Amino acid sequence: MLLLVDNHAFGQKNDNVQIAFLADVHLQDVYADLGEGEFKGVYHPQTGKYATIRTMNAQIHSTRLFNENYFAFHEALKEVVAQGIKIVVLPGDFSDDGQPMNLKALNSILSEFSEAYGLRFYLTTGNHDPVTATRSPGGKYDFMGPGGKPQALVSDTSYLRHHLPADLPVAFSDQIAYGGYLDILEELGVFGFYPSEEDVFWTHPFEALDYEGYSFQKAEKNAVLANRYFDISAADSLLDLSYLVEPVEGIWLLGIDANVYFPVGGTGIFKGSSVGFNLAKDQKSHQLEWIKKIAKEAEKRGKILVSFSHYPLVEFNDGTDKLLKKTFGPEKFQLTRSPLPAISAAYADAGIKVHVAGHMHINDTGIFTSEIDNTLVNVQVPSLAAYPPAFKVLTFDQPGKIEVETHRLRKVQRMDEFFTLYKMEHDHLTAQHEPAIWKENILNATTYLDYTSHHLKELVRLRFIPNDWPENHTGKLLSLTGMELAYWATLENSDLRNKFLTDKTPNPKLFKQFSNSLKRQGIKKSWLADLGGQELITAFYFVKNGDQLAEEDMGKTTWKATTYLMESISNLTPDKKEAFGQFMVNFSSIFHSMLADIPSDHFMIDLVQGTIESKLRD
Repeated sequence: MLLLVDNHAFGQKNDNVQIAFLADVHLQDVYADLGEGEFKGVYHPQTGKYATIRTMNAQIHSTRLFNENYFAFHEALKEVVAQGIKIVVLPGDFSDDGQPMNLKALNSILSEFSEAYGLRFYLTTGNHDPVTATRSPGGKYDFMGPGGKPQALVSDTSYLRHHLPADLPVAFSDQIAYGGYLDILEELGVFGFYPSEEDVFWTHPFEALDYEGYSFQKAEKNAVLANRYFDISAADSLLDLSYLVEPVEGIWLLGIDANVYFPVGGTGIFKGSSVGFNLAKDQKSHQLEWIKKIAKEAEKRGKILVSFSHYPLVEFNDGTDKLLKKTFGPEKFQLTRSPLPAISAAYADAGIKVHVAGHMHINDTGIFTSEIDNTLVNVQVPSLAAYPPAFKVLTFDQPGKIEVETHRLRKVQRMDEFFTLYKMEHDHLTAQHEPAIWKENILNATTYLDYTSHHLKELVRLRFIPNDWPENHTGKLLSLTGMELAYWATLENSDLRNKFLTDKTPNPKLFKQFSNSLKRQGIKKSWLADLGGQELITAFYFVKNGDQLAEEDMGKTTWKATTYLMESISNLTPDKKEAFGQFMVNFSSIFHSMLADIPSDHFMIDLVQGTIESKLRD
């Protein structure tokens, strides 16, 4: 049974407990103090400040924003405050590579909201914090410098790349080094990594689980770092910052540090992997035994146990991993990050029923049931630095149930603060006749949702399609309009389809039948005319990343045209001579699997039945 205390002390509404999960903030200090070096940032004439921002070109080629997410994080925290929520979890990648300047900025923000509004923060580490287990040289080669030109900023000469462009300025600052575990603890240790007097209970993997004998004083003593190392070899040991905390009576939050590090030969540096639990299960085998003990204790004491980590515990591609590998290749679509069934089974059988994760920058819910009928629900929290910008709120107001609601971040104050600087950058790239320049219309965005949507579209065009999609099939797809694709999909045999792909000349009689069919189904030709191959691929990424949120964001006509076209393609039965047709049928199958996913917007998890029920928004 779930035990609730008087939550007015924690600012909860309607006498319930609510916990906000803000994932993949990737905070970078956009007005950082870099010390006494020769580079202060790019001067912003409208603010009179020096901005330490990355170029738009860098953002467009990355799965995350580097600059505007700074303001988005503030906006999300203000929304948390407005909703009366007092407990906030950051499941990893709270910083962008754990540099001292970014850790300091995050400390400042969290401290400000803690002191002003009584927020309590609980963090766990992601692959970007820390990148290396101990502090190591670091840097970036795409900060914005004067005139919108790129500027290199590194911690020391050892991090410099060979064969840098002769005209690339290079500056140095220790604030851009990769911070390690100790740097994170120094700045952010009070945010969950150590016990607090406000917590009901706190423990870590390397001490006995003693709920009855708990005291803050004893927990504080046992939490010293000397007690929190594990051996990775006969010669080396690393920190594990996992912990279990009871922030309010009845709720146990299990923060799992699933980062895995491997030595970089001869350097003394341990660099992190981004794979997650596929490696952590064995590399950090002590965690699984600890989790089993926690789950048993939670059940014994009537606690609701929710684990959180940077990494997911259930496959997040809606059952399409095998088909994605077959269609695109095993190294594409970040498939190495997708938990294997055996991994999900191990943690489900260890006793985890609900797990909250980030890392993938997508909105999704996964559910897995092991062979012995243990069910694990994985709640995938979107990133605040990418489409769809949102955070999740878990509400505990019914025994044995957890309500999950997605709170979208649409408007962000100061979102356009650097747009004039980006315009300067775009002018520079144009003057240099760069072959693949980002589209300037992203600077016309009036909302953060629109801005991140533009970012995704450009990311698809400039990175995903060139890197992840097979060139032979993709070239053909990109050459077709939506009308041509839709007509091609109605042709009854391979000879007709192959002939049309060659000459793109429709048969008058068949085209008339096709046009009549469109009318009967309420599909306008103009909708399909606006949906070429690139737009279709982009629509797929909106569904892949946004799940239930995508339909509203894509717009009514684009949505109807996309779903009609994908349904038409799914009805094809290509023969062995039609490699493109087989590719398109696989593509359509993947799309429909992601479209027919379980609820991910607003839903209720039944911990007893192991089920998920959608909830309609008010």
